[in-house]
Amino acid sequence: LLEFKLLTHTCIHVACMVALCASGEGSVAATAATIEAGADTNGGPAPRYSCDFEERPDGTFIWHASLVLLRYLRAPVKAKPLRGSRVVELGSGLGHLGHALARLGAHVTCTDQAKCLPSLRSSLEEQDKQYGRADSNGGSLRVVELSWGEDGFTQSELADEQAPFDFVISSELVYVEEAHDLLLWTLQRLCGPNTLVYSVFVNRPFSWNFFAKLHDLDMFEVEQIDEERDFDPCGLEECHMHRIFLKPR
Repeated sequence: LLEFKLLTHTCIHVACMVALCASGEGSVAATAATIEAGADTNGGPAPRYSCDFEERPDGTFIWHASLVLLRYLRAPVKAKPLRGSRVVELGSGLGHLGHALARLGAHVTCTDQAKCLPSLRSSLEEQDKQYGRADSNGGSLRVVELSWGEDGFTQSELADEQAPFDFVISSELVYVEEAHDLLLWTLQRLCGPNTLVYSVFVNRPFSWNFFAKLHDLDMFEVEQIDEERDFDPCGLEECHMHRIFLKPR
């Protein structure tokens, strides 16, 4: 029942966003050049997005906030700690962020629900052809099934892994209020004393409720990454980025 509610909520949200984009400047089919330009930090102006996402010809979506985070993480001072680190991305979607981090030298685990994995794997294979293999710079990439919450976690191969991840990537995950508790449980399970969570989202109804619950747990510190001073939102309105980590015990 919960999975049906989450899926329905997500479909309604996407349908509304499609309508909004269509009523404005419209969406442009995502291409390899678009994605790479969105994340490039070396020369050339930053892209300016007029919509939260771009719709691909096959009906899937590239969420622009993930490219904003990727652009931030590709800066040399941020990219250096990623090399050789263990990274898990929650709700990977089509895996563009995870694939790019692997090409920076990180050992990346892309995760999503079982029904999403065929599209994720197909997209990652396509990206291998477009950008070069994910392991071309010393990194690695794998796909693991993971539904958030205790029940989903116990059925994932991640349940057998004891070592915490160095980084957790959370991109556009907090707009479905019914999933907040499941996501909170999952973060607690994946984080160790030295784990750093990078979160990015475009503000929508209920998004900030997740951070209220995170505060009430009294387990995590949350640092806001300032727009404009610390990162370029590339034209996205109300794009918010945070660093999250466990409080010392």
